[in-house]
Amino acid sequence: MDLEQSKSEALHLAKSLAQEAEAHKGEDVRILDVGDLLYLTDYFVLVTSQSARQTKAITSALRVEAKRVTGEPGHEEGSSGSAWVLCDFGTVVVHVLSPEGREFYGLDHLWHDAKLVPFGGSSGEEESRPHSLGPAPAE
Repeated sequence: MDLEQSKSEALHLAKSLAQEAEAHKGEDVRILDVGDLLYLTDYFVLVTSQSARQTKAITSALRVEAKRVTGEPGHEEGSSGSAWVLCDFGTVVVHVLSPEGREFYGLDHLWHDAKLVPFGGSSGEEESRPHSLGPAPAE
């Protein structure tokens, strides 16, 4: 598999996972292209969850979707009751955070140099460009 095909497959997975997170009412869903900034993964997907129950629903759905797309369910770190759950799918890492966790850990700020990737979701209408700091403003 060449690098371009691998990147294309990673992007497909990132978009599928972002859409799945939104389908389970995840908020401020963003895909960040971190491939040029990290050697560990190509994309981060950031998601805000309002409750432990919602976090569990989102992470469970993400693992099912990843298995459907790639054949592998990935690996999960953290518990649904914590402020931050990380789901590692290799080329895509999804961060599901509580609103307080998203503000405290500041991943949007930390990775502000990463390109924001549109995915057709309610949070993904922007063009692929470096993103602004912080979650998208409420409408």
